[in-house]
Amino acid sequence: MLGKKYSLINLLVFFLIWRAFLFIPLYFGQIALAYRQHQEYTNLWYYTKPYPPVNHFFLYPLANFDGVHYLNIAGNGYNDNGRFLPLYPFLIRLTSQIFGQGEAFGWQLFFAGVFLSHLFLVLSLIVFYKLVRLDFSPQISFWSGVFLLLFPTAFFFTAIYSESLFLFLSLLSFYLARKKHWFGASICGMLLTVTRLPGISIFFALLIELFTQKKEKSLKIIYLFFIPLGILSYAWYNWKKWADPLYFIHAHAQLGNSRAVTNLVFIPQTLYRYAKMLLSVPTNQFEWWTAFLEVTFFFIVVLLLFEAWRKKIRLAYIVFSLLCFLLPAFSGTFSGLPRYAIILFPIFIALALFKSSKIKIALVLVFSFLSFLLLMFFSRGYFIA
Repeated sequence: MLGKKYSLINLLVFFLIWRAFLFIPLYFGQIALAYRQHQEYTNLWYYTKPYPPVNHFFLYPLANFDGVHYLNIAGNGYNDNGRFLPLYPFLIRLTSQIFGQGEAFGWQLFFAGVFLSHLFLVLSLIVFYKLVRLDFSPQISFWSGVFLLLFPTAFFFTAIYSESLFLFLSLLSFYLARKKHWFGASICGMLLTVTRLPGISIFFALLIELFTQKKEKSLKIIYLFFIPLGILSYAWYNWKKWADPLYFIHAHAQLGNSRAVTNLVFIPQTLYRYAKMLLSVPTNQFEWWTAFLEVTFFFIVVLLLFEAWRKKIRLAYIVFSLLCFLLPAFSGTFSGLPRYAIILFPIFIALALFKSSKIKIALVLVFSFLSFLLLMFFSRGYFIA
């Protein structure tokens, strides 16, 4: 009976409830906030005239910020936006063909992007549940999925962002590795490297997983060398198009968020920068709250990754998450970190392992409130992550 309560089916039912909940902050954002001034370029209607049904406030915010860039790439190909890796926009373009050839920012590409994000999130929940079940009870698997959905920035999984695809490929890669299907795990890893830059971390994580399983030399290590082929192919494309094989890294400098692209910035330096910002920027400016959110998430992720290690969650998972976390953290800014955290799946297992039901209920309430607040502001052109 207890197993049925914490079944995968019930987790998917919870997903439907959670997804319905996300409409509420979109509604309140529409009636309470004007779209942020001077941020119109983050909105779909900066690039095309509003059209139904996408012009409904339940829909068009799903393409805010990075979403418009993915739609642009899917419709027009690359221009100067090479920092967005190709797999997700390629899948958007491919899927949109079901509805007929559409133009950039048209409804075909929009709904293809929304469909893919939701599809990969559902698939992620299924694989995540099964992956956690290899080591833990149905209860821990269920709560891991719940905390993944309720995390304050998990709404990005439903937007036209590559996070749900990245999460799915990383989880599937680990699941196949745990089942000793190393070729499939490596192919997923290769695709991961052309989804988001931290995807290359899967190579080192699977290497650890292989030696954890084998304890001796194995020819299956050869499969792992498929993984870098993804990002190397994209580097070749960058060289042919922009005469710079690392353009996809260097292009991040265009964002103007002080992200270093040619050198590492050590974390104490970044923390010092944030301390200066928090002490000098007035608290009535939204940028102060953005900086506060970013540095707070930094410390929360550090604590949760430590907790995951302390709870002896599988080493390969922690190494993968640590590398995905440190890669952007060593760039001199924590900008985007609240969003990057949602693919660090061991932190959700660590939260699920809390034994106190009071702590879990408190986390559910706090996470739900923060999700409401952050999505409401995101939908109105305020940068969250």
